[in-house]
Amino acid sequence: MGGQDTMDGRTQAGDVTVVPPREGVELMELPEPASQLWWQHMREFFGQGWYRLESVGQIADLVNALGEEIDGLTLEDDDPVTRYAQMCYLGEGRFQLEIAKVEPEGGAFNWRIGVGAHAEHAGNQPNTSAEDEQLLNRAQLIEVLTSWAQGHGLPLGYGAALHCYGGATL
Repeated sequence: MGGQDTMDGRTQAGDVTVVPPREGVELMELPEPASQLWWQHMREFFGQGWYRLESVGQIADLVNALGEEIDGLTLEDDDPVTRYAQMCYLGEGRFQLEIAKVEPEGGAFNWRIGVGAHAEHAGNQPNTSAEDEQLLNRAQLIEVLTSWAQGHGLPLGYGAALHCYGGATL
């Protein structure tokens, strides 16, 4: 049932319909990534060697190990590389994250991730810094990376600005 209009033009709530809960909830976290992933910490833009990602749960440990400004982390599949995620710690609990899909013919689709729809309009040009709405905290970074690693895409509430590199076209 709908509400009723009051004399001052507001709508007063009417009856509420109670809906039973869903029968079951599917747990989205999988112990393994959708494809085998490798990771590398970056210290002042220099790689520290590649290691196999043992489980999706390891992502939280890797992110929590980033503590110095401009520390970075890269996750990617291999043989050939078809997708990757790269992030950089900017200090004060803020991270910049970009994920990409590599095209077999060359080029890549690169998305700069942020919170909300405003992140989609903030831009994504090479060698530019992320806008405020494109900065993530540790919990947000872990949430997005875990979803990406499992092949689920972006969780609800996040947006992405696209940049096409090389021969990648829409």
